[in-house]
Amino acid sequence: MDALRLANSAFAVDLFKQLCEKEPAGNVLFSPICLSTSLSLAQVGAKGDTANEIGQVLHFENVKDVPFGFQTVTSDVNKLSSFYSLKLIKRLYVDKSLNPSTEFISSTKRPYAQEMETVDFKDKLEETKVQINNSIKDLTDGRFENILTDNGVSDQTKILVVNAAYFVGKWMKKFPESETKECPFRVNKVCGAACQRIPADLKNYSNKGDQRFAPVRKMRAQEVVCLS
Repeated sequence: MDALRLANSAFAVDLFKQLCEKEPAGNVLFSPICLSTSLSLAQVGAKGDTANEIGQVLHFENVKDVPFGFQTVTSDVNKLSSFYSLKLIKRLYVDKSLNPSTEFISSTKRPYAQEMETVDFKDKLEETKVQINNSIKDLTDGRFENILTDNGVSDQTKILVVNAAYFVGKWMKKFPESETKECPFRVNKVCGAACQRIPADLKNYSNKGDQRFAPVRKMRAQEVVCLS
C-alpha cells in the first residue's frame, strides 16, 4: 500500500513538472489519482513492452499488487467525513463488439471501475453519449455536466474510461461574507480579474488563537504571520 502511494506521488510530481514546462506562466489543475487509475487500467489490457512502459511511467516497479492497492486507495478516498465531501467516480464503458473476456472483467471491475457497462458506440453513438453524460452527472450530484464533448468519442471508439473527482470542503472557521469586498486579483503579470477578497486587517480566528495577517513592504518573503 505504501509502495503504491509513493508510486502515485512520484507520477504526480513527474506530470506536474511536465505541465509546468509546457505552460510556465499558467495555472495547473489536474487529478493525478484519476490519471494513474486510467493508465493502470490500460496496463491491464496491455502486454509486453507497452505494459512495461506504462508501469515505468507510473513507477510501479516496487508495487507488488497494483489492483489491490487501487481498491484500497479508492475505499480510503470515498470514506465519509463531516468536514468534507470527496468522491472518486470511475466507470468503464466497452463497445459491445469487443465481447470482453470474463478474466478481463474480473481483473478490472473491483479495483478500477465501480461498474463496467457494455454500450453501442458504433450504431447508437448519440444515445450512448447522452447516457454516459447523464450517468456521470447523477453520480457527481450534478457537478459534472456533459463530460463528453461532441468530439470526445466516435463510432470507432471501443473502450472509454471515465474518471471524475470532486471535492467540497468546509471551513473550520468561516470568514463572514459581509466583510469581503471586491479587489483586483492578478492571474499573471499581464492578466487580472476582480474578485471578492478579505481585507488584510480582518481577524482570522483559528484553533491556535487569534492571528492577524498584513502585507510587509520591501521584504523578500512570501508570507509573514504575526501572532498577537
